[in-house]
Amino acid sequence: MAPTNTTKEINIEIKQTDQLIEVIKHLTHDPHYKSHDVVLIKLTCMPKARIDVASISSIIQYSCDIVLSGNVHDVVFDFSHVRIPFTWPNKSIREILYANHVSPIALELVSRDCRLTVFRKNDHNRRDDWYDQIKNWRKDLPNRFHLMLNELVENVSAHAKLEEERFCFTTGLLFANKKLNYCVADSGVGLKGSLQEAIVSEAKDVAARMCALSLTRPQFTSKGEERGHQGVGLFITSELAQMNGGSLVILSGCQVYEQCDTTVMRVRGIPEEWKGTLVSGMINLDKEFNYRQAMKLFADPTKLSNDRFQVSHFSLDVYGQCALRTRELCEEIMRDLELAAERSSKIILDFLCIIEISQAFHGFLKKFIVKHSNIQVLIKIPPTADEDLREDLQELVELAKKNNHPSE
Repeated sequence: MAPTNTTKEINIEIKQTDQLIEVIKHLTHDPHYKSHDVVLIKLTCMPKARIDVASISSIIQYSCDIVLSGNVHDVVFDFSHVRIPFTWPNKSIREILYANHVSPIALELVSRDCRLTVFRKNDHNRRDDWYDQIKNWRKDLPNRFHLMLNELVENVSAHAKLEEERFCFTTGLLFANKKLNYCVADSGVGLKGSLQEAIVSEAKDVAARMCALSLTRPQFTSKGEERGHQGVGLFITSELAQMNGGSLVILSGCQVYEQCDTTVMRVRGIPEEWKGTLVSGMINLDKEFNYRQAMKLFADPTKLSNDRFQVSHFSLDVYGQCALRTRELCEEIMRDLELAAERSSKIILDFLCIIEISQAFHGFLKKFIVKHSNIQVLIKIPPTADEDLREDLQELVELAKKNNHPSE
């Protein structure tokens, strides 16, 4: 006798701030799910909150992944308590993914302001048709935006490393108040997994670190100069966000890279793993979007200006460790801090989730602060720090203060 389907509920409350991270906290791959379960995802909205396209895309991509993986039988949605920018077809994820058609597009929802697409098969020709449709969709679509989108989508095809029966990714585009919000989400091996299979040793080194921080830099190559670069799409996306005054979020595994125009660049860790890579951002439609200029910077990175962000906020939990002790880990962190020092005149080192650091790492940080006397370094001490950690970090606080104000 076949087991009966059991309904499991996921209740997600849409918030105003940090919405995407709050949403994915609920999208865990629960080990208690069974292959005959049906998952019901119910959404509600806090006052004044409005669901964004990255949150919708992440929910749908997660649902597709757990159905295609056989973790659950099906996923259904309750969107009745939130405003979504399209009409949901009132179908379950299984009905959408296993519909009797040969098109690589499993779902295409198009309204005046929103376009949400789920690709079920890896078909380059069909994607070319899709790009043409996007170019002609809205007259206010930024010129050559489809080229940036093409880079992000092609990265899914090249680096997600998904077998054909599980190949699936979701894209979302949403116009709102002279802004274009976009998202590309997959459930592949993620940035780390892709870099671990790279050709050159530098890429494999980066795989152990904050990957997105390196992949948004043009000097980085994972295939060797003669074979082209991995990370072109992320570099160009990052540069366009800066030049346009927009924003960017790169989420992969347990690491998040965020940038907001020329103001803040932030890296942090999250406890809930995103299986794959999700890139989302916002473009201002009333400001310049110069894809060609970004390509020139990729070809000649010497023209990149320094101090491109006012602040780099660096959360030390990004490495998934509460105790920063091993020399290998500490050296990885210092290499990433040097990348942050290239981009900002102010660095915030956030030790919020750290319980211990080695004396070697303490020494590395002292040298870093003294070396970069032109950079303002702020240390955030966790309120729960024990006496030893508080003493070590307070010494760094005093050194940074003295380094920035030598006359005092």
